[in-house]
Amino acid sequence: MNLRHLYNRAESASFLDGLSATLQHRIQAGLGRTPIGDRLRGGWLGHPVHPGLVAVPIGAWTSSLIFDVCLRDHRGARRLIGVGLLALPPTLATGWADWSERDVRQRRVGLLHVAANGVGITLMLASFRRRRQDPSAKDRMAVALSATALGAVGFGGALGQHLVYGQGAGLEMTASNDGPAFDPVLADVDTDTETHEGNGHRHLLSGRTQ
Repeated sequence: MNLRHLYNRAESASFLDGLSATLQHRIQAGLGRTPIGDRLRGGWLGHPVHPGLVAVPIGAWTSSLIFDVCLRDHRGARRLIGVGLLALPPTLATGWADWSERDVRQRRVGLLHVAANGVGITLMLASFRRRRQDPSAKDRMAVALSATALGAVGFGGALGQHLVYGQGAGLEMTASNDGPAFDPVLADVDTDTETHEGNGHRHLLSGRTQ
């Protein structure tokens, strides 16, 4: 099964529509177009906040596996797992706020994205708790849980990527701009050119009057 087929299956998961409608109604009833809802959706920034926040737990958990396998620093790995877990509340809050604004197909993919990430979060939490008694000791099961969790989160990330780049979720917040970007260096050059041209034109007029 290739990813394109998987994405098509996810978009066609109509069995999720009942749950999707219920969750959307509850989130909209609580947030709606309130100041908190707008902040969670990134109205103050001009684009969704959730994709940026996602980088924190994913980066921390990926690094924790490197600490476990390559550096053999299991205490450091546990701390990194903890950092990722601490970053979850704002990440999840912004994600659900974004999801409640999406259309039917996008919400289907979003729920599967949440489910995969939920599995990953549960496994990562289990790995964190297994390391509690002796954080510096190697625990094969804890490492295996972390690796499996990262695989589940990676699968969820692939669905999230399709949600944004395949379905265009959240891209409507960004205003289209087909013009050239402002470059202060070029702006200075243009200003100098206009000044020189203006001076030349005045000298030309002065010569004609003489």
